[in-house]
Amino acid sequence: MKVVKNINNNVSICQDSMGREVVAFGKGIGFAKPPYELDLSQIQRTYYDVDQTYIEMINTISEDILEISSTIVDTAEKYLEQPFSSNTIFTLADHIQFSIERCRKRMNIKLPIANDIEYLYEKEYEVGKFALKLIRKKLRIALPRSEAAYIAMHLLNSEEKQRSKERMLNDQVIRKAMKIIEDIFSFQIDQEGFNCSRFVSHMHYLFKRGKKQDLIHSGNGKMYSALVKEYPKTNECAEKISDMIKATMDISLTDEEKMYLILHINRLCDREDCYRE
Repeated sequence: MKVVKNINNNVSICQDSMGREVVAFGKGIGFAKPPYELDLSQIQRTYYDVDQTYIEMINTISEDILEISSTIVDTAEKYLEQPFSSNTIFTLADHIQFSIERCRKRMNIKLPIANDIEYLYEKEYEVGKFALKLIRKKLRIALPRSEAAYIAMHLLNSEEKQRSKERMLNDQVIRKAMKIIEDIFSFQIDQEGFNCSRFVSHMHYLFKRGKKQDLIHSGNGKMYSALVKEYPKTNECAEKISDMIKATMDISLTDEEKMYLILHINRLCDREDCYRE
């Protein structure tokens, strides 16, 4: 890991072996003058894709609070089965620090929809309650119960942003897949048609399975081999789409997933008579 800039004695901006920017935390990693190589054993935590705004605020947030925020987000990811971006850790830490300052000044700001959040978003609220217990244990500070709802709201906002990014990426990959089909079979897909709707739905569920590492393994190897032999052009198309999904989303399709992809491509092409001689 190459250090390119130090934020403070314990935080540095680095480049990994693939040239990606990463914010690294570790005791004393920022003492030397960059650039220099850093042994991975010295790094305690790394954060990718951190917005520049949040990098600049690192020095204004207690390292204890950053560590607490990391633990809260780790817990939320496991409990909610929802990934959060690295930025969530820093924005949540900033919120917690501000909440502690308000608490010390005896400024208790009530959230009118706190009860609604508690009942409508039970899981996020449970993470909020866990956060209050963690803060009390680590910092000996008892934040008001309403803060559980504030933290839940913070997670809800981050979830929505993450889902929006995922939807945008999913839509982009689906458009690329449809372009591959159109180029190989030289026709324009009817995007208002039923077969196109089924194809889009199939792709969305494929992405969900891929992200959960729960791709289909149905043991239909013989059927897949038969389809590959019967529809070589469709198989070529499915392979190109599979390669694109791997490159874009890091999801490696199983033979069974490719088999279902071939079937859906065939449905799209059947209406357009793509196999006519």
